[in-house]
Amino acid sequence: ALVAVGHGSRDPRARATLLRLLDRVRALRPGLDVRLAHIELNAPLLDETLADLAAEGREAVLVPLLFAPGHHVTHDLPAAVAAVPGLRARVAAPLGAHPLLAEALAGRLAEAGWSPDGHPDAHDPRTTGVVLAAAGS
Repeated sequence: ALVAVGHGSRDPRARATLLRLLDRVRALRPGLDVRLAHIELNAPLLDETLADLAAEGREAVLVPLLFAPGHHVTHDLPAAVAAVPGLRARVAAPLGAHPLLAEALAGRLAEAGWSPDGHPDAHDPRTTGVVLAAAGS
């Protein structure tokens, strides 16, 4: 099973976004058991999902929907796997600096009006700064 692991959020739009993402994954990989789990704040919580998989005798790959190898990726996810007796699972790398993620970020910049060639309808790239912000440990 592929277990997409989100952080969790008090904002219901975050969970809705992850559910839409997983619907796309299921469409691309019919027959793959794709499940959602959260580190905190939202159900299903990671420990519940992992316990279900162990009870079903399933093998799992946890895919952290996180950008960098912070505390959740390096400590919390491996600890959650180790806490479930009999679970066969491994933790994939975080999203990182994948080229597709860079393309998505460039697309968001363009949607916001930034253009590297100084298009007249865009912000001037010589005087416009770009701030990429993320939360993390």
